[in-house]
Amino acid sequence: MADESVAEAIRRARPEECDDVARLLAAAFASDPVMSWLLRRDERQDSARALMFRTLLRYFGFPGGEVWLDTGHRAASLWVPPARSDLKLPWWQELALFPAIIRAVSVTGLKRMDAFRAAVGRHHPKAPHWYLMTLGVDPAMQGKGLGGAMLRATLAEVDRQHMPAYLESSSPRNVPLYERFGFVTQAVFNPPPDGPPLWAMWREARIASA
Repeated sequence: MADESVAEAIRRARPEECDDVARLLAAAFASDPVMSWLLRRDERQDSARALMFRTLLRYFGFPGGEVWLDTGHRAASLWVPPARSDLKLPWWQELALFPAIIRAVSVTGLKRMDAFRAAVGRHHPKAPHWYLMTLGVDPAMQGKGLGGAMLRATLAEVDRQHMPAYLESSSPRNVPLYERFGFVTQAVFNPPPDGPPLWAMWREARIASA
C-alpha cells in the first residue's frame, strides 16, 4: 500500500516542470516494449524517449491542463480532456511536431510511427471521453502503490464530470491495475508488421463518490 498522504500530494504539474515530468516518464518507460519498438534503435534511444514524452506533454498535456505529478516526483500522468480526446492537432502544429518525431524515431522509424498511429486511431473511441495517454512511476518506486494512488486521484476528476475514460496499456502487467479501477479490455491489437501488443481499455462513466 502507498502511504495515505500520497493521494493528497498529487497535483497538477506546472508547465515549467515539463522537463522533470518528461525525465520521470522516460525512466518509467525505459523497458516498455512498445516504446522500445517505436523509437530509434541506436545509442540515442534514451534521449529519444525523453524527447517523445516532452513533445507529448507540450502538445497534448499542458495545453489541456491535465498533467499530474506527485510532490516527490515519483509518479506522473498525462490525461487528455474530452474536448481534445480526438487527439487532432491543427495542421501547423502537426508540421511543427514533425522534426521532433524524426529525432525520436529516426527516418527509418517513420513507417513504425505511421503504423502505430493508424493502429491506435482505429481503436480510439469516437465518443467524448477522458484519455489517459500515459502514466508512469519511477522505477525505484514501482510496486509501492503509487500508480494506484495516481489513478485514484485523477479518476476522481473524471467521475466528478460523469465521463467515461479510455487508455491503451502497453504492458500486460498493468492490465490488472487498470481493471481494479473499472477499466475493461475492449481489444488487444498489434501495430504492423511486428509491433508488440496494446490493450485498449474502456471505463464507463461513474457518479463521483460523496
